Amino acid sequence: ATAASPQAAVSAPSPAPASLARPRKPRGDGPAKLFVLDTNVLMHDPMSLFRFDEHDIFLPMITLEELDNNKKGLSEVARNARQVSRNLDSLATFTDAKGSVDATAGIPLSKTGHKDAGGKLFFQTTLFDIKLPDGLPQGKADNQILGVVRALREQQPERDVVLVSKDINMRVKA
Repeated sequence: ATAASPQAAVSAPSPAPASLARPRKPRGDGPAKLFVLDTNVLMHDPMSLFRFDEHDIFLPMITLEELDNNKKGLSEVARNARQVSRNLDSLATFTDAKGSVDATAGIPLSKTGHKDAGGKLFFQTTLFDIKLPDGLPQGKADNQILGVVRALREQQPERDVVLVSKDINMRVKA
């Protein structure tokens, strides 16, 4: 798996004044990249969901579980986890013109007013047949996320699937 440092992936230039702003053009002509976010990225920056331009975001089920486990308390991490949960709730209630939700088609990230976010949000809704390398325990959350990245790469070979994590050891394992 390829890992990206979130410092490069989530940093955005300061917005230009409205009169000077130009619409962003996609950087390539192939399919949008699929960024798989580790929980720590979301807890560090609750708005990181909206910082990947025209690219798509995938959240493994274990990421949602870890967010849920970290939202109690008064710390900054807990506040950020609660904010991410609110953002996800706003996105997950998106309905199409027929009034239905199609999670498999992806949820437009611009739905909540973040116009620069041109990609879609995908939640893990099915179990993947995850085959981890020998020596990586199946039950560890980081390893489960690595397995999801690997499975997505096999399912979608036409697009780049990129892990984004602030966890140095996870990036090394990737």
